[in-house]
Amino acid sequence: MDLDLVIFDMDGVIFDSERLYYEANEIAAKELGMKYSLDYYKQFLGVGIEETKHIMSNDFKDQKMVDDFFKISNEKIHPLIKSGELKLKKGFLNLKTYLDENNINYTLASSNFKSEIEFFLDNTNVNKDDFKYIVSSDDVTATKPAPDIFNKAWELSGKPDKKKTLVIEDSFNGIKAANAAEIPVIMVPDLIQPEEEQRKNTIAVLDNLDEVKDLIAK
Repeated sequence: MDLDLVIFDMDGVIFDSERLYYEANEIAAKELGMKYSLDYYKQFLGVGIEETKHIMSNDFKDQKMVDDFFKISNEKIHPLIKSGELKLKKGFLNLKTYLDENNINYTLASSNFKSEIEFFLDNTNVNKDDFKYIVSSDDVTATKPAPDIFNKAWELSGKPDKKKTLVIEDSFNGIKAANAAEIPVIMVPDLIQPEEEQRKNTIAVLDNLDEVKDLIAK
């Protein structure tokens, strides 16, 4: 592939973090007596925290409980990350090395907060300065599935030809955002498997980032 820019999602793409989030969420939900399931959690993959809070507040009709839910979740997940429980996804370092060796820029674009992104990177020895830019929910008005985060990442990275730009995503909301930004996208599934709609709206569905590297190298 002839590429000038790769835009990485973070949770579920660079880091195997979605499982840790769900584990922390499940603990918080049990402490608060909330009905909470993996299927309920999956709808929020790729969505920003504020939008997730808004939806949950409508669902549970209790803003304080939702605020407490996120407070407890953060209290649970940060120690897990500091203790080394947060792992890189298979193939990330190989793909990163390939991009470096071939002078292909790469940017991180996540619906997470900037502080959380930096916390993740700092506690996994991934050098945040290797990314051309880091774009978070703090940098845009609307998070995924709106295209704002990917458009912002693309603009900051010099507005390369979108045909020579690639988004790597694991969530349905992320794919919708890439499609809305008119940037080609590859899905590497994490907690959710693609349906026909996602397969039609991606250039490929691959098992891991090693396979992404192989496809890019062709």
